[in-house]
Amino acid sequence: MGLNFSTPDTLFKLNHLIIIGWVALILVPFHKVSKYLTLLPALILSIEYTLILFSRDTTSLRLNFSHLSAWKTSFNDVFMIISARNHFSVMDLWVARWMVYDFYTGYTFAYNGTNKSWTFGRVLLTIVLLITYLVAPFGFLIYNLMKYSFLKKYRTEDRIVIKRGQGFLGNFHTQKRLFSPQIVRFADKLPEPLRTVYYFVLGLVGLSILFTIVLPSYLVLIIYCRIVYRTHLTSTSKSLPSKKVPEFVRNVTATMRLSLISTPLDKRNRIWRLKFLLLQFSTFIEYIVNSSQPAYLFKALEDYFRQVYNSPYYVLGNGIAVNSHQLVKRYLQEIRPRKDYELLAWEVSQSLITFSNFTTIFLSTDDPDVKLGRTIVFQWLHAFPHNLQNGNFETNSQLARILPRQMNEKPTADVVYQSVGEVLFFLATGGELTKDERAAFIEGVKNPMIFFPNWFNFLLNGHSLERKNLRSYYALLQAFARYENGPALQAAFAAAEKKKSHEEVLKFLTVVFCIAGSPAPAKLAVTVIDRLWADKEKNVRLFKKNPHNFIKECARLDKVVPTVNVLATDEIAAEIGNSFQSQDIKIPENTPIHCSLVNANRDETVFQNPDEFLPDRPDLNKIIVWNGVEEDVTNPDKSKRPIRYCPGHDLAIDVTQFVAERFLPIIDDADDEQEQKKTDTIESASHDKEEQQKDNNEKDMVLFDRKTRQLNEMEKKRCWKTLDTYTKLVYLLMKTAVSESNQSPSRAIDIRPPLNFPVEKLGIFRIDMAKFIPSWDEDEPNGSGLSRKLARWLVNSTLWDFYDCLAEFDTLEQAFAWRARVFPELPLPNVVYTDMFSDEAVSRLAFFGCACHYTQRIGNGWKPGCGIPEQKLLTNAVYVNDMTGLSIFRVRKPFERYGAAVYFDKDFQLIAIYWCHANRLIEKNDQFWEHAKYVWRSSFFAYVTICDHLIVTHMIECNAFVTATRKCLPSDHPLRVFLKPFTYHTVSVNYQAAVSLVNRRGLVHRIWAFDYDEFLKVCDYISANYKFRLLPEFISPTMSPKNNHVSREEWDKAYPIYSDTKEFWRIIQQYVANFFHITYHLRVEIDPDDDNDEKRVDKDVCDDKLPVDSYMMDFIDDLCKQLGIPGITSLKRFVDVLSQLIADSTGIHEHVGQISDYMIDPRFIGAKLQEGREMQNIQTYTQILILTVVTGLRMPGIMEDWSHLIEHNQDYEKNLKNYQDFKSQLRKLSKRVDESNKTRRYPFQSFNPRFIECSTSV
Repeated sequence: MGLNFSTPDTLFKLNHLIIIGWVALILVPFHKVSKYLTLLPALILSIEYTLILFSRDTTSLRLNFSHLSAWKTSFNDVFMIISARNHFSVMDLWVARWMVYDFYTGYTFAYNGTNKSWTFGRVLLTIVLLITYLVAPFGFLIYNLMKYSFLKKYRTEDRIVIKRGQGFLGNFHTQKRLFSPQIVRFADKLPEPLRTVYYFVLGLVGLSILFTIVLPSYLVLIIYCRIVYRTHLTSTSKSLPSKKVPEFVRNVTATMRLSLISTPLDKRNRIWRLKFLLLQFSTFIEYIVNSSQPAYLFKALEDYFRQVYNSPYYVLGNGIAVNSHQLVKRYLQEIRPRKDYELLAWEVSQSLITFSNFTTIFLSTDDPDVKLGRTIVFQWLHAFPHNLQNGNFETNSQLARILPRQMNEKPTADVVYQSVGEVLFFLATGGELTKDERAAFIEGVKNPMIFFPNWFNFLLNGHSLERKNLRSYYALLQAFARYENGPALQAAFAAAEKKKSHEEVLKFLTVVFCIAGSPAPAKLAVTVIDRLWADKEKNVRLFKKNPHNFIKECARLDKVVPTVNVLATDEIAAEIGNSFQSQDIKIPENTPIHCSLVNANRDETVFQNPDEFLPDRPDLNKIIVWNGVEEDVTNPDKSKRPIRYCPGHDLAIDVTQFVAERFLPIIDDADDEQEQKKTDTIESASHDKEEQQKDNNEKDMVLFDRKTRQLNEMEKKRCWKTLDTYTKLVYLLMKTAVSESNQSPSRAIDIRPPLNFPVEKLGIFRIDMAKFIPSWDEDEPNGSGLSRKLARWLVNSTLWDFYDCLAEFDTLEQAFAWRARVFPELPLPNVVYTDMFSDEAVSRLAFFGCACHYTQRIGNGWKPGCGIPEQKLLTNAVYVNDMTGLSIFRVRKPFERYGAAVYFDKDFQLIAIYWCHANRLIEKNDQFWEHAKYVWRSSFFAYVTICDHLIVTHMIECNAFVTATRKCLPSDHPLRVFLKPFTYHTVSVNYQAAVSLVNRRGLVHRIWAFDYDEFLKVCDYISANYKFRLLPEFISPTMSPKNNHVSREEWDKAYPIYSDTKEFWRIIQQYVANFFHITYHLRVEIDPDDDNDEKRVDKDVCDDKLPVDSYMMDFIDDLCKQLGIPGITSLKRFVDVLSQLIADSTGIHEHVGQISDYMIDPRFIGAKLQEGREMQNIQTYTQILILTVVTGLRMPGIMEDWSHLIEHNQDYEKNLKNYQDFKSQLRKLSKRVDESNKTRRYPFQSFNPRFIECSTSV
């Protein structure tokens, strides 16, 4: 052959390039450069193949592949062997590429809304790809067998779009007209593949220049500075800047920058530009190493210039800087500020400049857009739908849900950043940020690269960090666009007076939010919280005394806004030139002037002891904030305020205070109680009494734990050692689950519309409880991640021993200390029980606790339970709470059987207890009286948790609800969309419970004393006696006001569940009935209020026929089959059934599933009963605390906003009004419950919408 450009061995080894493509397909299948990593090796081998093919000698045999002998002859040529190998390698790779594309875009098996997770499905595909690499036809066969077998149920009708990490889950939030980012550089005009290649190459070029030219030049500059620096000056600063940048570098480069800045504009050539960029790079280094305390750097530079030039000015970055309070005040508010695209000490990036074309932060005062922009901002702020000052109930409730209090440990900076962003966004829109938008906000706060110049961003991987920062701006732009019909944005649009388009206004306000509105308050909030937690006893008292002054003093000493920038006017340039008169230095007009706020606020001529933290200082209002002095910014006469003062000044302080109060550490401040009563704070102004009561509950809990003695390491090790391996492992997994939940809390805005996948089987499987549970959840399309599946397998492994460790705590105080230290994540109780052991506490539990729906009046309708004596033995008994149902089931040794019934007189006082295990009636003064009370408390908790919560609510009714919905109703069916919030994550929650909680050797099996086979008998017993009932039937008819001969108002004080459930039921029922009236034009009769029969709908206008809808009929049939309902033949009955299933997922689940109320003291509730013991042992208490924490991981609240799910069709306005009325009625109910709790014997919160979730949590 005539091919001489390489040896055969080299050409053969070149084939190994194909491995790059395989690695890319496996590790980063949808990364922006992955397609090129697969394309380029294939192209190289294809070119080699082509050259070999067409470089054959003319004397060579003619290629003929139709006969085996021709193939055999061809392989005598070594180059043909190489060519054949390249041929098969390229084809194998492209078959694998098709498999990857088909798998990820056509099936949900490996998808969870992102392409970065190593799911079980992804691992399985990786194994198939490795087989394909080795033996391609066999791998291709395996994939197709998978595709047409178990993968069929995961097949999508529409391809999943993986672009931008959104997939099929993110599009419903997107405003298409705002989706395409502004063109910043010419590459943004290119098609996406070319743009990706361009920025990839640009990043390589930038990094190459950084490491081969810029950094070596900087090293040369350092050497030069060391050689020429002869004068060592003594600084007057008490705090010196970082020594990472030597003094000689700092001072010599400052002198060189002064020379460059004073160079006339007409003499600034390319050499000047190169010097300027190198010195600017030196500035970046200086600032970065001193970023924690920039005031020290600025002060050191000022001292140098004072001693060398006798001038109060110095050089910083690309301009002149000033630290004096007098000069900073003068330049910011006494001379009309002239502005440019400058921030910190340099110009900002092109991304920030082009994002909004009238960002007033960077426009000079005389620019007409400044007045317009400030008008827009003022109107926007004044039209916020919520504020922190008016004590609005809805505002307080929503913010309490979005930002729960955290008093037991200092929050991370990210948590505080997110909190500030969510509070500000809610106040501005009344809405919430999605998970991705919350991440974008944190990115915007933490990533400052959009504020750095273009050339510096070019050096750092070709603008990659800058563009990432810009994407966070666009994410928040989409968030605001989602609420463009809200009052605040509508006011902003009106203020624009048609001079700016809606899109321009949205972008402008997004910039305001991202630059001025959020990062500064977010970082200031972190500073405030850090200081509060650093010295809790001292600083919390100072904060409570005057929160605003505390925050202002933190801001005075903080670096949040180190400088504010203006341009030099003729007047300013002349002043600077005069200060350097002896050196004949003149500064050109429009030179950037960097006004150091951090140093002006430490000016010794203005502030006494400027470096000390003194919130009570009399000169505090002289601090300089954004574009003005505090006392001038807050001047009641607005005409006398600085011309560029910050419009959101007061809002920023209020939000900072609100967030700080949510994370305020608790101290025992009883000595300051009288002083605290005199203090006015936002908390007292913005929180109503009910919210304050909730806050007091939280404080009581933290104070209780603080007063508990600390658990020493020896005790902790001993208690930990007593736990079995299973409990230790589950505890560690619980910590991981809590961490994940805190990082990404459930929000209603994250509820996605139903997915259009034909997954009729839903991965349904049978569990030991004889229930059929789906395993595939459209809210978690790929199921659990690989790590969670491995953890579940490990937990359920038979490797771990199953035994009841009976080791006890040494003391009660040790038990409290164990809970406080090991379980700080324990959910806050809805109700704090301070009295747990008295007879009155039993009465409270029976009429106000989670088993109160089992209390009934003794009469003809009451049938005594297992072995309960006849009524004649209790002549004065009026009420009974019968928890004897579990007494017929055996328990493990050495434990006692469950079961007890408590009796009360007409005044609700406890008079006797029937104790099943001893088969005797216990009366007061009996030696077993205290033990019998403990048995009843433990028995009702076991029965309610196993029967009402686990089996009836989760495994029967909510399981039937979600299964029938997703099996029978298409994704676009209006009823399925309507029900979506109430089935959110129900499949995954029930699946996790089935495989981790109620399985053999699972947590439930270990917590309670039943053997597993006996536990299954308990489940069978409950299922056999189950009967579907509506919420009004949830309470015994004997417990109505009428049957107890009292008024409704009086009965509410004694037995509140009666009135709360009835009102909650009517709200849900009306919501469902209105849906059918709007969607199907059918009206249905709604149950009237007992005392208001006139509210009954006129039957003449009712149509009790079911809608003519085959899908709905299938749905009804499936529900009836699962719930044991004889049939649904009327719309009224259908509305009632749906209302009950919604009530199950919401209020009933809260009532029977909120167990943290009972877990504070190990003596309150027991899981296992043992003779002579009225306190849980270490292992059982630990296990039940784990269960409490896991079941406390919450779903979105029922009062959160899911209006984005309402379809924009012809009935949109009507459906929206129905939704708004529903939420309004829930708010009224919540207010009514809070008001009623003031007069009730005890508070009752089970059906208070403030605490209810929109779907079942664990």
